[in-house]
Amino acid sequence: MKNLIMYLMVATCLLAADRVTAIEPLSATQLNEVCADLREQRDSPDARLCVYYVKGFLDGAVATDGRVAENVAAEIEAEESFTDRAIRTRVGSRLRDFGASVYAEFCVGQPDPIADVVLHVIEELDRYEDLEGVQAQSVVYASLRRHYPCRTK
Repeated sequence: MKNLIMYLMVATCLLAADRVTAIEPLSATQLNEVCADLREQRDSPDARLCVYYVKGFLDGAVATDGRVAENVAAEIEAEESFTDRAIRTRVGSRLRDFGASVYAEFCVGQPDPIADVVLHVIEELDRYEDLEGVQAQSVVYASLRRHYPCRTK
C-alpha cells in the first residue's frame, strides 16, 4: 500500500510539473568551492564531493570512450577495404594498449591514485584567474590532458 501511495505521489508531481529541464552542468566555481576543503580537511563532505566528481568524470569517460571506439570499429567493419581494415586494427590496438580514454587524449593508469588526479585538478583550477563561465568538466579534462598524456610505444 505504501508503494502505491508513493507511486501516485511521484506521478502527481510529474504531471504537475510544467516541463522537464536538463541538468545544469557543474561550474568550475562550484567545483573550486568543494575542492577547497580538500586542501585543509581531506575527510570533509565537500572534499569527498570533489573526489567523487573527478571519479565520476573518469568513469564516464572510460565508459563512453570505449563504447564510441567499439561503434566506430563496427561501422568501419561493415564495408571494409584493405585500408579500412588497417585503420580498424589500429583502432583496436590503441584501445587495447592505452585504454578507452586514449581517444579523449588522456591515459590515467591503474597505479595512479585518485588523490593525485584530484590534486592535479585543483592545480588546474588554480591556473584560472577567473572561473566565471567555465564549466567544471572543462577544467578536469584540461588537467587530465596536461598531466596524463598517452604515451605511444
